[in-house]
Amino acid sequence: MSSFFDRLKEERKRLGLNQSELGAAGGVSKGAQINYESGARAPDATYLSAISSAGIDVPYLFTGHRSITGNAPVPSDSSDAVRVPLFSATGSMGPGNELITEDVILGNVPVSRTWLKTNLPRSRPEALQLVHAYGDSMAGTLNSGDFALVDTDQRVADVDGVYVLQANGQLFIKRVTRKMDGSHEVSSDNPKVRTVDVLNGSQQVHVCGRVVYGWNGRRF
Repeated sequence: MSSFFDRLKEERKRLGLNQSELGAAGGVSKGAQINYESGARAPDATYLSAISSAGIDVPYLFTGHRSITGNAPVPSDSSDAVRVPLFSATGSMGPGNELITEDVILGNVPVSRTWLKTNLPRSRPEALQLVHAYGDSMAGTLNSGDFALVDTDQRVADVDGVYVLQANGQLFIKRVTRKMDGSHEVSSDNPKVRTVDVLNGSQQVHVCGRVVYGWNGRRF
């Protein structure tokens, strides 16, 4: 089982930071950061608060479980805030989740514009939406109950990835892969419940957007 120190290293690498950079973000030297990651020294609350603002999921370091609010830090001030709408519609990663057809906004989640620019530079902040993901067919990538941050500008599956698809009155969160003959393969990531469908253009399937970040801390 991974420890606090292993998870600290994992989080640093997830954000693409070296030890000097994360140490600087936490207000400590590279040497102190090395000690934290090796377990030779325990960090204090000041350091943990600082790296949380840099995007580290601090609760995950202690518990091994991702926080629902994920790794996007609280905006530093009002000018840094982007309010991402959380919609009532849920994306099914398994059978039986009916689409709520009305776009009912349950609330807005404040996210740091600076963090978005660093972590999702290709996404327009105003095009981002949050939806719930339920089911187990994407387990390991998105787990049931996670939030999916969706780039609604990406309405064509021209890049292999995880997409929100609308078909037969339902939303589905599935992996879409392009095939050489021009068709698309739609599949799940969980090998225990793996399903594969091939779309050749005859089906009424609409791409609602591409999942660019799992609110469990996984970037796509």
